[in-house]
Formats: sequence, structure tokens, C-alpha cells
Amino acid sequence: MTSWGRRSLDVAGIGLIALMALSGCATAPTATPSPAAVVTQAPTSPAPTDQAASGAVESYLAWLTASRTPDVDAACAALSPDLIARMIAELNGTVPTPVGSCEEMIAATAALYRAVGDDASVDVAVQHETSTDATLFVTYLASGDCGTVVMKRGGASWIITEQSQECAQ
Repeated sequence: MTSWGRRSLDVAGIGLIALMALSGCATAPTATPSPAAVVTQAPTSPAPTDQAASGAVESYLAWLTASRTPDVDAACAALSPDLIARMIAELNGTVPTPVGSCEEMIAATAALYRAVGDDASVDVAVQHETSTDATLFVTYLASGDCGTVVMKRGGASWIITEQSQECAQ
């Protein structure tokens, strides 16, 4: 795969955790095994009723599915405005045809994933979760790409925030 294709995949997947975040300034968190680790292809069941215990993981997996389908409305609704702006800027720095909105970004990256047959299987470990905020450590199983997903809960919805970062490369 060309470096552009690899970087575009990283931008789309990890950066959206916001792991489309290609800042590379974050370091991998101290590895401590978490009993809340989850390996999945895609979310297959509704979120459990105990939202504080697993709501962030379920919400992240729902976002991942929406971003690959693409369901642009659902995918964009799960991202903070600052994260969307950062992701668009980073994507536009790597692709020949710039995007101007979250919806265009999600559609473009979903098309790229389909074109290369990318596997969205992930391992998700909960590093921290309360009823209002969560930090997840996500590893894409096919590529080994990883990052932290920082989420805030406003009302009934979890939002992936701009504090999310890709692991240092």
C-alpha cells in the first residue's frame, strides 16, 4: 500500500477515535490489563442498561459501525465540533481532494475503507469510565494501529472528544 493510502487509513480510522488524529504527540498509555477489554467485529447487541459500566464502549462501537457504513448523521453526531474540525484539517492535509464537512469526511473515509477492504475489528479496553466521562484504549486488530478515545457524556449520548489521540508512531 502506498504511504498515502496507509496514512489515509490511519487518518480515517485511528483519527476518528478520534483516531483520525495524526498529531502523533501522544504516547501509548501505560499498559495495564483491563478486565473490561472487548474484542469485536462490530456491535451486535443493544447497549446494556448499565450505561455507566459499558455505555462508552457500546457508543464507540456504534460510532465505528456508523463511520464505516456510512451513516454520516450518526457518525458525525458522535464527534465533538473541535474534533471534527481537527479531523477535517488533518484529512485535507493528506488527500488530493479536500472535504468541507463532517459528512463529506465520513463518506470519503468509508469509501476508502471499502476500496481497500479494510477490517474494522478492534480490541477496546476501558481505561477509565464514570457516568460522565470515559477513556478507552482501542487497537485495530488487522493493522495494530491504536489510540486513546476520550469521551464525554452529555445527557443520553457519549461524544468522542478532541482529546482523543493516536498512539505515537
